Amino acid sequence: MPKRTRHAPATFAGAYGITSVPSDDWFDPKLNTDTDLFVDPFLMFDETSAPWNTIHDRMIEFFNAAMMHVAAAAGDRTSVEWTKAAAMLSFPEPPEFCLGYGKHTIFGSGSSTGLGQLMLDAAQKAIDAGTKSISSFGELLLFGEGFGADRISDMVCNIAKDVLIEYTKAVASRHSLPTRSFTVQHVGYDFGYHRWAKRKVELPVNPCWEPAPPVLLVPERFLDELPKMEDGAFWDWVYSNQNQQLRHDLGYAVTLKLKKHEIIAMAKRSIRLRKKYGVLYADAYRAHPPRPYDIATDPQFKVTALRSGQQIAALATFDTPTAESEFCSFVKDLIENFRWAVEDRGIWKSFWRGDRSFQEEQIQDLFHVAALKSCIDRDIDLTPEANAGSGPVDFKFSAGWKKRALVELKFAKSSSFWDNLEKQTPTYMKADGIACGYIVVVQHEDKHCEPAFTDRVTKIVARVATDTGRDYSAVFVDARKRPPASKLKR
Repeated sequence: MPKRTRHAPATFAGAYGITSVPSDDWFDPKLNTDTDLFVDPFLMFDETSAPWNTIHDRMIEFFNAAMMHVAAAAGDRTSVEWTKAAAMLSFPEPPEFCLGYGKHTIFGSGSSTGLGQLMLDAAQKAIDAGTKSISSFGELLLFGEGFGADRISDMVCNIAKDVLIEYTKAVASRHSLPTRSFTVQHVGYDFGYHRWAKRKVELPVNPCWEPAPPVLLVPERFLDELPKMEDGAFWDWVYSNQNQQLRHDLGYAVTLKLKKHEIIAMAKRSIRLRKKYGVLYADAYRAHPPRPYDIATDPQFKVTALRSGQQIAALATFDTPTAESEFCSFVKDLIENFRWAVEDRGIWKSFWRGDRSFQEEQIQDLFHVAALKSCIDRDIDLTPEANAGSGPVDFKFSAGWKKRALVELKFAKSSSFWDNLEKQTPTYMKADGIACGYIVVVQHEDKHCEPAFTDRVTKIVARVATDTGRDYSAVFVDARKRPPASKLKR
């Protein structure tokens, strides 16, 4: 497993200094960790031009070939045919795309051995029930449970990887990007040799990891927060629409009181219901096509933290602290740079989606990205949610034992604000023997910008600093929504 190098978070475009042109329709991924977006096959299936319009048939051909091997095995799990099917249904998460649930990594588990075995067992049951092939992507429900958004995305990215390689190579050529030769695994499935193909390819490098993997790009229009195929939707449909028929099929009287989980347990054993629902699932998607995730407005804060944080980091100009006495001033300067960028450089917009503010932990992520590059450049360790004493504090800055500081970022509107102000950061400073700490007070409402509020905060912080003998202060960040420039009073 590659080890992460000590690089600041970066997007693909940021790492390579790319200026987009009109033909650039690719998603700009974070390179140091996954973005929890997924390749939605239904968005791909709607394409009418090559090569994207071939993907649906390729996937159906692939899963039918897997079913053919399972059928040929005739239940013999030691046979060559069963082994071939097992190899086919192995979908390692392709780290080249930087998509998935990994919070601090791009190297996920993909379709694990356990999940692959469940898929084989489900395929065997479908064959035993008389189903030899599928014609619709929704019928993948015949392969059992476990088809979450990341698994489906992994399947598409593996089966269509050769197409996405050519797409990425075109982007690299367009922007004259440096590339390196990589042997890429799972470059589509070779039906002639009955095995996953691998290929040597020239691709851009992901500089955030060592050894560096390649980068593969995906068009933005194929990315979505994909719903799960196997969870509540299927079982709710069964319970609502198939209750009577299922009871009849299994010899249960309609009047017999059965709990929902009992009906669900029976439905899980019904190949007929899986197949029927799978067809309806696919038809419903085609009748009401999904929309790709709106990356521009980023309603779920999936890309804003990195992009806005990098903007703030680019504005920072600090001297490297060489003495213990300079360290706290350096951390205070980082916070002041964050405040200035939010208030005067328009970053406050990243705190809002329409009239709803993003959550506290999301803005903490933004602050983390904003501060991290300055820290890495100066060999300062920045640890989010470090444990100190009895619980977590948002950020711990350190350069050796003597140069250390704590920072807590809190929303003024939080119900726990006053308790955090008086107890949390000072308690952790004392527990860890740290001399200085700061509380970053994020203000969303007018009342929290009034002197009555800010004076009260300042007095409490000053009293706590005196009582504890620690350097403890507050920095106010005005994140209120501003009116458009045309509506400002002159």
